[in-house]
Amino acid sequence: AIARNVVPPAAQSPPSAAMTVATAPPLGVVVTGSPVSGAEHVNPAEMSPQDVARLTGTNLESGLTAAEAAAILHRDGPNELERPPKPTLFTLFVMQLTGFVILLLLGAAAASIAVNATGPKSREVLSYTTGKAIIVIVILNAGIAAWTEHKAGDALEALTKMTQATIFVIRGGQEIRVDVPSIVRGDLVVLGTGDVVPADLRLVQAEDVKVSEMALTGEPDDVPKNCKTRVRKPGDPEKLTPENMVFSGCSVTNGRGKGIVVATGMSTRIGRIAQLIAGDDDKSKKKCGCLPDTSGNATPLQQNLEQLGGRIGIMAIGVCVVIFIIGVAMDRTDP
Repeated sequence: AIARNVVPPAAQSPPSAAMTVATAPPLGVVVTGSPVSGAEHVNPAEMSPQDVARLTGTNLESGLTAAEAAAILHRDGPNELERPPKPTLFTLFVMQLTGFVILLLLGAAAASIAVNATGPKSREVLSYTTGKAIIVIVILNAGIAAWTEHKAGDALEALTKMTQATIFVIRGGQEIRVDVPSIVRGDLVVLGTGDVVPADLRLVQAEDVKVSEMALTGEPDDVPKNCKTRVRKPGDPEKLTPENMVFSGCSVTNGRGKGIVVATGMSTRIGRIAQLIAGDDDKSKKKCGCLPDTSGNATPLQQNLEQLGGRIGIMAIGVCVVIFIIGVAMDRTDP
């Protein structure tokens, strides 16, 4: 770490290591025994900088000490997004063949080929057209779906690259440059034009700060930020991106400011998006014994289509069974 300049320490003594290492609550959860009097629902955007500093165990002037930062880093882990193992293209292709509707179609193709193979036209090539056509369509559909899902998996890789290698923080009264993965909750981060926000921060100082939040909201215009405390009125919805907070992965397009880290890694807003992309938290879940289960990251539309396909498949089986029974009762080999 390279010291750039010395920041005068605060009048009060820096927080004790015991208070710093105490488990700090993530954004927006219910807390019992919080250091902030009466705080049950923790939302840094609605708290004063002093209360946020007290909650995270930091100092508004000198920040954390090196020892405190190391202890929190050991407790919370590095400020990085988790990267679950990416399935291979072949695995994704095989997974496409395990759906109920696909298995039903493959069963229908096998039945069609078996019936024609045992019938009077078993030697005619055209008699197997239906079964072959179903198999070709299923393979093409599975290949296209697997390739699409494989390319969509690159979105998580793109999220992990939305950061920079180092950032300036204030530790022990000195402004030093540290690696972004070593940023911890309670760090006092210094932001300038061109910086990428390394974690979710509650601003405590803002000088004409503007941030691009396109990664979170899709809004192309820069958003002005300030460090004012605004208490939400009862009944008002919580803002997705409050004016006094900046979020990991967003770039600073103008101004200069300081902020207290309130969330790192997968606890950040961008981390939640990555978690939705990755799917279920249970990475050990398997499908069909050996294939990874990716049903957790299916969209509502995909889930509804899967359910609709299953219902249509069951109805089709029922109709076939009824027709078969009627054909047997009428002694007809080709009902």
